Amino acid sequence: MKVKEIYTRGTVHIPRSRNLQEAAIQMRDQHIGALVVTDGAVNNHIAGVVTDRDMVVKALAKGANPVATTVGDVMTGGVMTTPQSADVSDAMQTMFSHGIRRLAVTDHEGGVVGMLSLDDVIQAMSHDLSQLASIVRSEQQRERTGSVQSPLHP
Repeated sequence: MKVKEIYTRGTVHIPRSRNLQEAAIQMRDQHIGALVVTDGAVNNHIAGVVTDRDMVVKALAKGANPVATTVGDVMTGGVMTTPQSADVSDAMQTMFSHGIRRLAVTDHEGGVVGMLSLDDVIQAMSHDLSQLASIVRSEQQRERTGSVQSPLHP
């Protein structure tokens, strides 16, 4: 399976100068757990990523004011990426190696076109496993009823 088959298209980003409350509202409204952080310049260069966990562990758990604390204060600099053309297993290895749950997905020119999350991978794998289970159940039913398909002839 390829990354391009399962990743979430588009990126939701926020300038590093915005506060945590604004980031939380954006995450809530978009139903996501991470935002790509931009430098806020005209070209919106990617500066890093901020997750809901970053906000909780690096700021809120320490008593930081979510209105006075900026995204740049808690973001993780840089973004791990994977190309659209990569195998999902390679992307999973990158996640495992770096202890992360999300990768920015890039096109053939290196531009970020979306995000691949562990949730995306789990959803795709559960669909595949469900199909496999259906095949097994179908074959078992055929064997029980005696309606086993005859072999194909060339």
